[in-house]
Amino acid sequence: MDSFKENILLPSLETIKSDAKIKKFYFFPGLLSVIFLWVLLLYQVVYTYVVLLGRKEQAFEVILSFFHSDYLSYLIIVSAIFVVFYIILIPIFEWALIQYIDKRQRGEASRSDSIGVWVFRFYPLFEFNNIFNMFKFISIINWYLFSLRFLWLEYLKVLSIFFVIAFFFSLIVNIIVAYARYEIVLQKKWVFEAIWVSSQISLLNIKTTIKLYFLMFIMNMKVMLNFIVFLVFPLFAVFVTGFLSSNIFTTIALFLLGAIFIFLLLVLGYMAAVLDIFTTSIWYHAYREWKDKLTASESES
Repeated sequence: MDSFKENILLPSLETIKSDAKIKKFYFFPGLLSVIFLWVLLLYQVVYTYVVLLGRKEQAFEVILSFFHSDYLSYLIIVSAIFVVFYIILIPIFEWALIQYIDKRQRGEASRSDSIGVWVFRFYPLFEFNNIFNMFKFISIINWYLFSLRFLWLEYLKVLSIFFVIAFFFSLIVNIIVAYARYEIVLQKKWVFEAIWVSSQISLLNIKTTIKLYFLMFIMNMKVMLNFIVFLVFPLFAVFVTGFLSSNIFTTIALFLLGAIFIFLLLVLGYMAAVLDIFTTSIWYHAYREWKDKLTASESES
């Protein structure tokens, strides 16, 4: 059995199979990430459609009518709470998850121990996420669509070339910093100290790191699943309200669609949690294997 499968893949699968508590624990951040991704994708698609097809006046009328409604204040409050929760809680849960996996691997698994220090030690990971989130694939796509709206289609070729270059640059950056968050959490390093160690590990084991990164890239095609589910449902709801003439049937149909939508939201949140735990575990085991070898080689020299 090769070392990648034995030392990295199988232990990660074992974590998913045998530990139900951690999946329940990580469900909330998984759900938050799905909702955040849905809002981002829906905003980009709708806004791009409005700008490119010249529907600005109709969109402005809808927005203006909403501003004069009673729902505006509620939306602002809910949005502010959600953004604060997402920005702060995601790195806190990431910190606790890495700590927990490490303690579990050492036979000291205790969620209370991991949770006990997460609030006080999450800031370096919070800083790391804020710096390098711009190099994520979804961020590149987001900036591409944002730029396309304001520079119009005559600049499509130039923009596409620029963002293809940006995409490959982001691949290099992500490969270099792949192990940094584990150095931050487990070795209590600050961001740029962790990046230096991560770059050493990545370059010394470049073949395995690239294999892992592209495996993670394929697994994170959940973005497309989220896109399909959350884009189809609003469009289908609009179609139903326009097709049904009876208010009673429309209400029943929307209620059923809402129930199905919430169910799928919970399922996608659970899937996101499981996927995040699995990918975190894979990177942890790769980090631990190569970090030990790096430490041993430095001791010998």
